[in-house]
Amino acid sequence: MVNYEDAVKKPFTDLGKLFLGVILSAVPVVNWVTQGFVLECSGVGKNRPSRRMPDWKGFEDLFVKGFMSYLIMFVYAIPALLVFTMTLGYTAAYLLPTFIGLMPEGVSATVATGGIREIFTQNWMQMLPTLVTMSAVLIPMMLLGVLLLLVAIYLSPIGILNYIKTKKFAKAFDLNFVNKKAFKSKYLLTWLVSVIIAMVLKSVLTLWLGPWIGAAATFFIASTIAFSLFGQVMREK
Repeated sequence: MVNYEDAVKKPFTDLGKLFLGVILSAVPVVNWVTQGFVLECSGVGKNRPSRRMPDWKGFEDLFVKGFMSYLIMFVYAIPALLVFTMTLGYTAAYLLPTFIGLMPEGVSATVATGGIREIFTQNWMQMLPTLVTMSAVLIPMMLLGVLLLLVAIYLSPIGILNYIKTKKFAKAFDLNFVNKKAFKSKYLLTWLVSVIIAMVLKSVLTLWLGPWIGAAATFFIASTIAFSLFGQVMREK
């Protein structure tokens, strides 16, 4: 059974560790260390998972784990990125000739002065059939891209934790294992709770601490809670 109370309390079991986590999370690239620390908070790969945060040590190992976790997330997101790239390419290939045909002489000067917006405003009725035809393809492609991105965000935590457990990068993409864990009501509920906690923390901490520190605090606290929860799901049979 997933213990939500212990997971929510974990980031606050040591205020010194919490403060360091927030500070490191605010620095680009350095925050890979924080990501590695958060993964350690999951308790995966340990004989006796603790209710408290682990010690800040082995920074090189934390950095590697953090970097690898982002790489895993990127790989999971590749299908979505390909669809978005195809969507952008289709838009440019289909719409650019129409704009070029409507542009007056001196294209570079027109573009520099915001002429594309003027052309669209003045000729939108003429372009309407093209836009309608495009939307019939673009809307399904965009929806597919968003769906694939959501799937990547949904599956990647278990993939990352399987990498942490086995210390093998390829195991992050063991879809038999990942699907077995992810497509259960317990994991779905845990994932939804993690998303809600992150949204609440972002709205509160950004307002209280400002956008930069607030975002860093949200990342560290929400991620620690989330991976503590995912770690529990991961360890259950």
